[in-house]
Amino acid sequence: MRPDILIEQRIPPPPGQEHPYHTMFPDISRQTVEVVIDTVKTRGLWTLPQDQGFELLRSMYARFSQEYGMPTPRLHQDTYEFYMISAEDIGLPKVSLVSACHEYRHHMRKHGRKRFDDIEVDARAWSISLFHLALPEDFDRAWRRGKIWYMPPYPG
Repeated sequence: MRPDILIEQRIPPPPGQEHPYHTMFPDISRQTVEVVIDTVKTRGLWTLPQDQGFELLRSMYARFSQEYGMPTPRLHQDTYEFYMISAEDIGLPKVSLVSACHEYRHHMRKHGRKRFDDIEVDARAWSISLFHLALPEDFDRAWRRGKIWYMPPYPG
């Protein structure tokens, strides 16, 4: 594996070693939250054909990049999730809000934004917190159904 590529490994942690990722970034900017709300609710990310969904994620990345003052990474469909650090290239196998935000956080980290030393904890926490802040009902439904990796069991 090349050292400049971050490839996501979807191996759940052992029970009891999950993190409350949805609470680890309570201070994400309102503008970032609004971009996600607009992407999903107004523009219909989850209802679009895949090619249009990827275009909408590219637009979301451009809006994030404008807010954070950094270049917009390239996004394309691939067989796995990754962020290529040197090329600022993101690959996703399908349209996924949390995965897209997770990979974007790796891009933010390249440009000096980090909170947690562990790169995966940082990316998981930012992406899952953003989902929780922007779309709390959708987040709860997904968590309850076990659709959010690395989270503890739904409390209830």
